Amino acid sequence: MQWSKRGAHLLLQTRTRVLNGELRSRFQQWYPNFRVETQQDQEAA
Repeated sequence: MQWSKRGAHLLLQTRTRVLNGELRSRFQQWYPNFRVETQQDQEAA
């Protein structure tokens, strides 16, 4: 399997946002109803 240059670039952008803690806020901008499960939510399930 090989990555295209565009695919590798997009993956790197996503990974960078995850590491910087920016991905959640970006999703919340795009999807205002976006909800993140907390540890308590996972334990209750």
